[in-house]
Amino acid sequence: MGMSKSEVIKLMGKPDSVSATSGVEYLTYTLRTETSFTRNTFGYVGKYYVRLVNGRVDSYGKVGDFDTTKDPTLNLNIRNR
Repeated sequence: MGMSKSEVIKLMGKPDSVSATSGVEYLTYTLRTETSFTRNTFGYVGKYYVRLVNGRVDSYGKVGDFDTTKDPTLNLNIRNR
């Protein structure tokens, strides 16, 4: 919490996608894990997001947490009140 976008990217790597609206930015990552002993086969685990408000991490979690099964930008007016 409170990290800058550059700190998140340094720690997590480049996000799969980025979206933004009105001072809120979402970095989306796909988590993959190794599924074989040869360490060259990866299994899909899920999508995770990092939400930045005014350039700082405000929340993060797996898609589906915190009502994120919906487009997160649809709830901005409710969350920012």
